[in-house]
Amino acid sequence: MIHSQAHRHHAIDHLELTVADLEQSVKAVEKAGRRVVQGPYAFPGGRRFHFTDPSSNELGVCSEN
Repeated sequence: MIHSQAHRHHAIDHLELTVADLEQSVKAVEKAGRRVVQGPYAFPGGRRFHFTDPSSNELGVCSEN
């Protein structure tokens, strides 16, 4: 599932992917050569981490467990 938050001009400032297995996703991101920049950490309703894509955009990944 993909969640986003938009501001006044419909620009997306936050993109977050929801996954079933957060730890497996961390491993997959790192194996792909991407850098985890935050987390994993707990937040209300689950856990999440952030990583950068090849263009240096920061993306979030969360799970409900």
